[in-house]
Amino acid sequence: MPISKIMIAVAALSAGHVMAATAPANIAISSGASASKNNLKIVLQSLCGSNTFTEYTDGTSNVSTYVCSTGGTDYASSSPVNFTGTAFAELRMNVNGGSFTAACLLANWPAGTSCPVADQYWDPAAAGMAAAPTGSVVVGGLMDVEPTAFLQSVRSGITTPTSVISAKFGQAFGVAVSGALYSAMFADQQSKLGQGCTETAYSRPECVPVIGKAQMATIMAGGGGNAAYVKGANFLAPSQLAAGTQLTYARRVDTSGTQASAQQYFLGNVCNTNGITVVGAGASAGAITVTALPTTGGVRTLLNTAGSYVVGIMSGENNQSGQTWKWVRVGGMHMAESALPNDAAVTFSNTATALDGRYDYWFLSRVAKPNVTAVNNFWTAVINGFANVPVANTKGLFGVAETAYTRGTSSACQPITSN
Repeated sequence: MPISKIMIAVAALSAGHVMAATAPANIAISSGASASKNNLKIVLQSLCGSNTFTEYTDGTSNVSTYVCSTGGTDYASSSPVNFTGTAFAELRMNVNGGSFTAACLLANWPAGTSCPVADQYWDPAAAGMAAAPTGSVVVGGLMDVEPTAFLQSVRSGITTPTSVISAKFGQAFGVAVSGALYSAMFADQQSKLGQGCTETAYSRPECVPVIGKAQMATIMAGGGGNAAYVKGANFLAPSQLAAGTQLTYARRVDTSGTQASAQQYFLGNVCNTNGITVVGAGASAGAITVTALPTTGGVRTLLNTAGSYVVGIMSGENNQSGQTWKWVRVGGMHMAESALPNDAAVTFSNTATALDGRYDYWFLSRVAKPNVTAVNNFWTAVINGFANVPVANTKGLFGVAETAYTRGTSSACQPITSN
């Protein structure tokens, strides 16, 4: 949950205390994927039992410190209680850089690599961001795909984690476009859409515009000379927009699991010896502006820009109200129950087509961690807890027990098949 004004005040009052309420040995440190963060919070809250569960944040959704204690939410005066089945009473988490930062954390943020500067975490005692305290325990983190699903150029100079296991849940991804681009694509494809379609028939899949897998691959491939980079937004709506109309590809940074999954799905990277090179982060050319965004929030901001033509890839948990962007069908199949996020006309899961085998743009999430007892126990408790999170609690995520289809447990390169 977002931090409340009261919690901010409580955290600020504790700033003058010299020592945190939790001993460093009972503080776990994690970086990695953002999509599963809400489900992780639910599990930790359940593992806190009848004790007080408190979330402290920096005011964003990507940095949280979760604390189990007795004695209320005043961090300095409360007494830590370990989450059931673990040696930790506190988890400090930063997911700003994307999935691969779990591997960066385990490798101690090596300089001169694709890893960003070392993450900082919210310190409730100081009511501010700080490095992981000396004596705290690095537990690794959740990843949208395994570390080896990232390009070798991303992994270069970074030690592969010693232990990577299934988190036992899958995550669906989709292609989103800005409101202006959606309108243009709808008008362009109107003669091909279902009978009686209107642009606002967002919950009728046959009325939702399609982006072809080959079209998205062309945008992602870049190089400056292909058709997409010459035509821009006209490439996706040729009858509506002039050639050269500026299109923004809301690309994530190389450490993003969403980016890695997109490169694997659309370009065949890692899994295919003839995979296509992806356009570099920030490598704008011709009529396409290519960004280098560290967070999904940055993608949504661009997608919500009025009058702009933007395309980007996001995971299915993105279902926020008050958005102007829309989901489009990938190769003719929809991920979401409605193109309009948080559409009041439908009940969302953003997983139904993935669960029944009609939609294959999803991946099995992983945990990258050290192979030590205390850490193994922590993740065993968390992964077991994931199975008890209510179905569709977080849109786009689903437990492996919810479907007869699987990608296998060791490699995202394995095609999806029925059990």
